[in-house]
Amino acid sequence: MLEWFIVAFISMPNTDRIEIKLMQESFASEVACIKYMRETPGIVNDIMIIEPRNTGMYFQCLDTESVARYKVKRKSI
Repeated sequence: MLEWFIVAFISMPNTDRIEIKLMQESFASEVACIKYMRETPGIVNDIMIIEPRNTGMYFQCLDTESVARYKVKRKSI
């Protein structure tokens, strides 16, 4: 069974770098993940606390396989 996570893609100032942050809480389905994102605007504030100098962000629900692919890509670059 796949778990789903909220992943934040955060643009950083004065660089082309994008930070990828994985929320610790997991969800049983993509629908539950998206519902949580819609009903919890505080996740934006969480990112503002973690990365206060960010220049933009977006959130996406990804399953464990997709998260693993991002981790591999990130380490290989």
